[in-house]
Amino acid sequence: MDDQLQSILEHIVTSHSSEQLWDIFVEYAHSKGVIQVHTWFGNTNDNLTFISTTPDWWFDYYIEKNFIKHDHLAQHALTGHGPLLFGYDKDKSNPLLCNEAKKIIKLTTLKFNYGSGITMPSFHNNKRIGGFNLCFPETVTELNNIPTTHILELLLVTCTVHERMYSLTVKKTHTNSLTPRQQECLTMLARGLTSHQIAEKLGISHHTVKMHIDSAKERLKANTRIQAVAKALTDGLISIA
Repeated sequence: MDDQLQSILEHIVTSHSSEQLWDIFVEYAHSKGVIQVHTWFGNTNDNLTFISTTPDWWFDYYIEKNFIKHDHLAQHALTGHGPLLFGYDKDKSNPLLCNEAKKIIKLTTLKFNYGSGITMPSFHNNKRIGGFNLCFPETVTELNNIPTTHILELLLVTCTVHERMYSLTVKKTHTNSLTPRQQECLTMLARGLTSHQIAEKLGISHHTVKMHIDSAKERLKANTRIQAVAKALTDGLISIA
């Protein structure tokens, strides 16, 4: 883990102001080539908080035109699956999308001058609390050429911001816990190690490492390794110091 990544994660998990945290995150995201970002969260689907770099009028327009009915990104958020890459150059020929969905993608990419994006749902204790979108000037094809480590770092920071903002604004009704070995594995994941590297350091098989990580994901109600690390960081279960 480089010093910049460690510094931004420490700022996130120790922040006590959601407004200040959002400002720090937006500045960081822009420095990494992200041109639009928005996140949403809440205890229930009917009580969500939206925070975005897009103008307020867009959400009023989105609701007025009932775009959510055909927006495949909103539908993906209901699944709890991992990250979804989207963009007009990719989705315009997607046979699974209706014409209205394709029109929404084309409209938003033209209106806000982005070529692609990544959306990721976030679940907490089996309750949907929303997710986030990161939008890039590159097309989907161009975004695929960006180093994977760059994208993974962005997803880790964004997931951690999302979890921290949730904890600062929504009352939590439970606490999480991890075994010492699960904490070790997630800590090493946060520092950028692979399962094989973790196994070598701990003197165990990579299958055992995967078992500990999967168990930690289950305890934290996380869908991906990145979400598990983000939840563990914001809950104070691991430290990257």
